[in-house]
Amino acid sequence: MLKNLGDYFTAQFKKIMPDAFVFALVLTLIVALLATLFVEASPIELIDSWYKGFWVLLEFGMQMSLLIVTGYAIALSPFIDQKIESWSAHIKSPNQVYLSVAIFGLLLSFVSWGWVVIAAVFGRKLALKV
Repeated sequence: MLKNLGDYFTAQFKKIMPDAFVFALVLTLIVALLATLFVEASPIELIDSWYKGFWVLLEFGMQMSLLIVTGYAIALSPFIDQKIESWSAHIKSPNQVYLSVAIFGLLLSFVSWGWVVIAAVFGRKLALKV
């Protein structure tokens, strides 16, 4: 019954929810209209600013993607895998898993937030083990 109810609401939501591109387009038009009304800028200057901002965000997004991918590659490296195995040998209960993954992730996030992926791999290995 609960599955049928979930399927019904999912189908209804998919019917009325627009695509993400529609949101991006509508928000772009709203911001362009507000900028035209409240900022001393021509439509050409607004389009130029939008274009430059797009490439800055694209560059930032690629940097963040690279950070996550390299963090995952480091997490799967043989050296880190051996260390994770040796650290996980001492953990026996679920409460120890929660605490150790939280502390491990906190310490790794001080180095780089991309390294938190190592904590996720550590948590996955502990979940399979405990």
